[in-house]
Amino acid sequence: MCGIAGAFRVDGGSTPPLPEPVLRRMTELIEYRGPDDAGFVSDAGCSLGARRLSIIDVEGGHQPFANERGRIWGAQNGEIYNHDQLREELRGRGHVFTSRCDTEVLPHLYEDHGPAMAERLRGMFAVAVWDQDKRRGVLIRDRLGVKPLYYAHVGDVVVFGSELKCVVASGLVGSELDAEAISAYLMLGYVPSPMTPLKDVRKLAPGERLVIEDGAVRVERWWDYPAPEADQTPRSADEWTEIVRDALEDSVKMRLMSDVPLGAMLSGGLDSSLIVALMARHMNGQPLKTFAVGFEGADSELPDARRVADALGAEHHELQVSTATSTDALTKLAWHLDEPIADLSAVGFLALCELAVSEVTVALSGQGADELFGGYRKHRVASLVQHWTRLPGPARTAAAVAMRKGPGRSRQLLDALQSPDPVSRLLASSGLVRPELRASVFSGALAEQSGAAERVLRDRLAGAPGRGPLESAMYLDARLGLVDDMLAYFDRASMAKSLEVRVPFLDHEFVELAARVPAHLKVHRLQGKHVLREAAKGLVPDFVLAKKKRGFFNEAVEGWIGGGSGGAVDELLLGPDPAYAQVIDRDVVAGAVRDFRAGQGQHANFLLAVLMLELWLSKTLPRAFASAPEPLGVSA
Repeated sequence: MCGIAGAFRVDGGSTPPLPEPVLRRMTELIEYRGPDDAGFVSDAGCSLGARRLSIIDVEGGHQPFANERGRIWGAQNGEIYNHDQLREELRGRGHVFTSRCDTEVLPHLYEDHGPAMAERLRGMFAVAVWDQDKRRGVLIRDRLGVKPLYYAHVGDVVVFGSELKCVVASGLVGSELDAEAISAYLMLGYVPSPMTPLKDVRKLAPGERLVIEDGAVRVERWWDYPAPEADQTPRSADEWTEIVRDALEDSVKMRLMSDVPLGAMLSGGLDSSLIVALMARHMNGQPLKTFAVGFEGADSELPDARRVADALGAEHHELQVSTATSTDALTKLAWHLDEPIADLSAVGFLALCELAVSEVTVALSGQGADELFGGYRKHRVASLVQHWTRLPGPARTAAAVAMRKGPGRSRQLLDALQSPDPVSRLLASSGLVRPELRASVFSGALAEQSGAAERVLRDRLAGAPGRGPLESAMYLDARLGLVDDMLAYFDRASMAKSLEVRVPFLDHEFVELAARVPAHLKVHRLQGKHVLREAAKGLVPDFVLAKKKRGFFNEAVEGWIGGGSGGAVDELLLGPDPAYAQVIDRDVVAGAVRDFRAGQGQHANFLLAVLMLELWLSKTLPRAFASAPEPLGVSA
């Protein structure tokens, strides 16, 4: 696991696109991603830097790597799990290797396959390759978007990095905000790819590559997230259970490759418990270390995690932390998140990573199972839609009247059930800006972008036309929230602590398999992840199978905004001259705070989104631009 940064000249050029001190500064900003080593290449048309967290071939894995002639350079952030197989194939075709490091296969694989090398890789990765002979640069992001990659095309240069702050520190981009991205963020709680909050900078989307050659820059899609599709071979529920279990075990085994200590995140829930149980079968005598974090005064899962660890014979480590968060702590979190993300789970995950890295360098996690197998409340709601529409008219009307008079969650459920399509349903059940606030929030600077989130959702759903409510809901989650919320804070929090986190559920072959599992085996009688529960029988303690899903601190947003934020709401949202006022009217935010405190509005998630936006605008962005050289410009 590493961090990369650099730039390629679009016309090839005869000089490096960046002064070496600038390249070094870009990588220094993400030193925590790779504290063990740093490497740089400055050549005609190419500036490429890498920070390394040593995992495979600790001594011999210095990046960037070149091919035998020193004409093709490659670097990456991530892990290539099939690197041994690729190395043997390449050796058979005459390639010579100097290390066991997975990154070294990249320049050789490119030499044989060009940009199509992407299809041969299995893992989580953000890859940069420079071909000196063809004056071609290639950037590749993994299929599921586990690892990030930012870029900006400025004049004759494409500048890129593992984090947004790297690109900013190049001195080549301006500070103009992207109103469409900010609008989508306020509704969704994250900035969806390929947008970023900055107009000049974009994220390479999952399964995309950027090719720079012959004076042109093009984005190519090399892998598509699989649309839900019924398997053509009739299979029983028991057969599906066995197939899912075996495929997940293969994915876990593949992710146990490491030359450094390895462990697992363990919440005590189904997903992480199943990962740990499968790991326990293949540790070959090595100690299995597990890590859990709980919050004081919250509905902690620490006792459950402890029970699972004891049952599986793991060496367990746990930590209880306070839900109270100071402004200083939030400022540090915002810096590492790199973009505004309105998800309090990042607070807990950062603490969990700090605990884990005291013992291991690599940890496996259960992330992704909910999106693949229908683990969220909104998935259960989507599964109810067909039943709702089949109710006789009078019964549906009576139920609607009763729900409308109920608490906020009941009214939100009704809005979702009455929504005409999957996009409207997701916004009704998960949109952060409640209907009563939308007109006032999306005014002024955001007026022309009020429908940004809906446009993004409809664009993503176009990849799975005509699917049912449940399948559509899971497809949207996997292509949006999973990538730009959960995997984003997973990557940033783990890298902030120099910890590599691997996600077996998001192996692309397992994801393609999950897309073929029938929907009724995912949400069954209002129970999510049914086939996964069946697969876990006999592997995890029985009590885990009956557990209800609990959020990782994220469900505590209302209490945190009300008191656990350590005064950040008053300091950051109600101050006299907040930075967010350039896009949102301060009076609107102040009114939402008053309504929330009076118990008159469901605005906690919206306020969290504005708070994280304020931290990004007032703290993170100025600090990143302070690292940029002056004046802005491309080297001659």
